[in-house]
Amino acid sequence: MPMNATFNEIRHFKGTTATPLAVAKRLRLIEAFLKPDARRFLDCGCGIGGYVQALAEQFKLDAHGIEFDQATVVQTQSIPALQGRIVEGDLQNLASEPAQWDYAMLNEVLEHVGDDQKVLAEVHRILKPGGLLFVFSPNRWFPFETHCVSLKKSRRRIPAWVPFVPYLPVGIGERFLFYWARNYWQRELAGKVRAGGFTILKRDYVWQTFENISGSQPRLLKIFKPLLRLVSNVLEKTPFLRRFGVSQVLICQK
Repeated sequence: MPMNATFNEIRHFKGTTATPLAVAKRLRLIEAFLKPDARRFLDCGCGIGGYVQALAEQFKLDAHGIEFDQATVVQTQSIPALQGRIVEGDLQNLASEPAQWDYAMLNEVLEHVGDDQKVLAEVHRILKPGGLLFVFSPNRWFPFETHCVSLKKSRRRIPAWVPFVPYLPVGIGERFLFYWARNYWQRELAGKVRAGGFTILKRDYVWQTFENISGSQPRLLKIFKPLLRLVSNVLEKTPFLRRFGVSQVLICQK
């Protein structure tokens, strides 16, 4: 990502949540909304294709993915289960005819695209009437900025464990910070989805799995992983407190 990018000028960023516990947690939320007669699933911003493979193998869906990064798409071609399932493309201009897909997913992707509203409009266009969109995206109520930010003056990254960075108003933060990704307030994300033409069927939250998805997990967290996972799973089901999870989930219908 260019170092001069601002909160509203985010560029493509390589990353993945396709770790075993994170995949299992997200698939459980998706499974509850799958229909026997709806099989076509498009993972928008699929990365290396971990979710595409899981959706095809576990739920027998006709799952496919679209990925912006050419090198990542090439990498998927060496995985037999993904042959013919992953293509290179831009989510802001999907190479698909209208109303072709039963399901689409934006899994920790919307915050990285150049124009998030345009992406939502494109996904709405390619979904069939009544089709479902699964959105997983950062939750600004979570008090840590998991994508990290950098200081403008020194280019030094602020560690992800520094608290309350997401609570800083963007207008102030942009004066001295480079943002690596957007971070959405809950009403803000819901408003964007509705502006894209969707109806929200359900709102949910997922908490951390402590699988070092960011690659910068502090050593102390590694020591206490079992305890932290237990606490995280409890808080994920606790009324009100669950809203502070690392990601918010919106199940949306066209």
